[in-house]
Amino acid sequence: MYYVVLIVVSLLVAWVLQAIFKNLEIPGGYWNRLVGAVIGAFLGEWLLGDWVWTPAGFNVIAGVIGAFVIGLLYIFLFNKFSSSSNEAKSA
Repeated sequence: MYYVVLIVVSLLVAWVLQAIFKNLEIPGGYWNRLVGAVIGAFLGEWLLGDWVWTPAGFNVIAGVIGAFVIGLLYIFLFNKFSSSSNEAKSA
């Protein structure tokens, strides 16, 4: 049940990131945002621990914070590397 809550939180945060940063197109689109959100939710829950709302042992608030922060960094880093490789190919 822990992983189900982790995936649901990650899906929701990836959807929000897709809606907010739709102008930053990265290869893979939503799926790459989802990967960043899953990594962030896991790391956020692991680093921040159990302190607020924990259904099935997963700290939802910490997972959302981690998924948003790491997902955002993932988007910006992926966008930076993909744009620099596209510039190198066109030159």
